[in-house]
Amino acid sequence: MNSKVTPLLSDLSNMPIDRFQIDTKNDTIKLNFTENSNKIDEIVFNEVTSFYYLDHDLEEDTENTSLNNIMYCGMQSTDLIDTEDENVAVSIPNFVLEFNDSNIFIEANSIVINNQEFVV
Repeated sequence: MNSKVTPLLSDLSNMPIDRFQIDTKNDTIKLNFTENSNKIDEIVFNEVTSFYYLDHDLEEDTENTSLNNIMYCGMQSTDLIDTEDENVAVSIPNFVLEFNDSNIFIEANSIVINNQEFVV
């Protein structure tokens, strides 16, 4: 999968975002793009098991926000580790999205780019 999706994602830089949506009921994160030369209109992360921000949260208004970079980290695992008295879930993100002033780390089971799904 890495060999198929990495070239598509590496072409995405400085992409103006039209809409950024986190849907916790359906476990998805969706990005819609405005005009771009790569002909990629939408990216959807499916079966999102975890996500978290680094730096500060993305603004509600995405009008002047752009996706600077998106990276596939090539690993995804949720394992239980044994601590003294309890099991703790550990999440390892497999995608990193870099925005103007923040980053979001995503652990997802698949990514859909213009209706083409890649299972990771």
